[in-house]
Amino acid sequence: MRAQAAGGKLTDRGVVAVLCAGFFLLDFDLVVINPILVPVSKDFDVSLGTTAFALTGYLAMVGIMQPVHGAISDRVGRVRVLRTALLGLGVADLAAALAPNAALLIAGRAIAGGFAAALIPVTVAYVGDHIPMERRQRTMAAIMSSSAVGAASATVVAGALTELLDWRWPLLIPAVAAPLLALVYTRLPEAPRVKGAEGPSVRERFAQVLGDGWFRFLIPFTFVEGAAMMGLFNFFNAALQKHGSSVLMSGLVTSAYGVAAIGGSVVVRAVDARATGAGMFGWGTGLLFVGYLTAAFTQSVAGILVASALAGLALAVGQSALQAWVLEAAAPEARGSAAAVIACAVFTGAAISTAAVGPLAGRGDFGLLFGIAAAATVTVSVVGTLARARFARSDRALRMPAGPPVDQEAPNPLN
Repeated sequence: MRAQAAGGKLTDRGVVAVLCAGFFLLDFDLVVINPILVPVSKDFDVSLGTTAFALTGYLAMVGIMQPVHGAISDRVGRVRVLRTALLGLGVADLAAALAPNAALLIAGRAIAGGFAAALIPVTVAYVGDHIPMERRQRTMAAIMSSSAVGAASATVVAGALTELLDWRWPLLIPAVAAPLLALVYTRLPEAPRVKGAEGPSVRERFAQVLGDGWFRFLIPFTFVEGAAMMGLFNFFNAALQKHGSSVLMSGLVTSAYGVAAIGGSVVVRAVDARATGAGMFGWGTGLLFVGYLTAAFTQSVAGILVASALAGLALAVGQSALQAWVLEAAAPEARGSAAAVIACAVFTGAAISTAAVGPLAGRGDFGLLFGIAAAATVTVSVVGTLARARFARSDRALRMPAGPPVDQEAPNPLN
């Protein structure tokens, strides 16, 4: 298939490649601060707790701003919001890289998080607008795996650049890459406008999502799912270091997460046509459960290597199945708002879960920490699989067309 269509716009394969690049940059930017917190604290002569606000502020703004970006994208267009967000992200990271003190670094990173938040719900909504239903799962798996690779790359690159040059150089990478990627995003075809899309206000769109019976289930469910899937695996690296592994060795071992996520996306593409959404979600969360259980029994290099790989597979298989479910459940005119609300729930759950088990990590009680994660995951797996199967039998799923809505005023160039 050609990567470029007539008129300079991208075809299906090119669109997915650009969206994957955006998610790679998103997770690179999110994780790039982690390896440089200690060098920053030494450079500015402040405590590590103070510099950690550069991470906390980023994550908080990612969660808070997602509904805002999602709602705006429903009104003014997905591509416009994504391009603006990338430009803002680059400027904010540049300010953080050049910051003369910790306060301005923290402020720059918080603003960067606010702009980065747009990439999550708006990208998911864009997939719903442009990719036919039968290919959404595999598309989301590819996008999620690219984000995992971005996170793994950030750990390695930031450590190497800080060691060879200075802690500011890692922040300059997204500062330069984000505006360049914004230029590439100009070639994305904008979503066809849905008839009546200008009618509902922002408040009405969120009221539509919050008043929907399935989303009244999905919002609290994804809060718990995010705690298990997106939060607690972050302690794999700390567990290795606590048991004597070097920072470099810990990073190499836990980078199996990104490699396995790529493998998971290949699996999704291979079985997507034959597997059900409930089956994919069940298998994905089941893999995560086994990973956490392994880490609960042993925090050795081999144990955490297995756990990291299974978590990466789970991201590609299970989380992509969840995203596809959200797209199926959401009304076309409110996809951005719906994706934003769900993403906000996922990130909030992840943030609260990591804070809740922080004392266990501080005491080095990682066996209990990962045991709690395994218990939470098995609950998510059972409840989510049953609910997903029930949704597949619902009237809404049975009435769903194979592609984007048929009442759109303009044809979809990707079909």
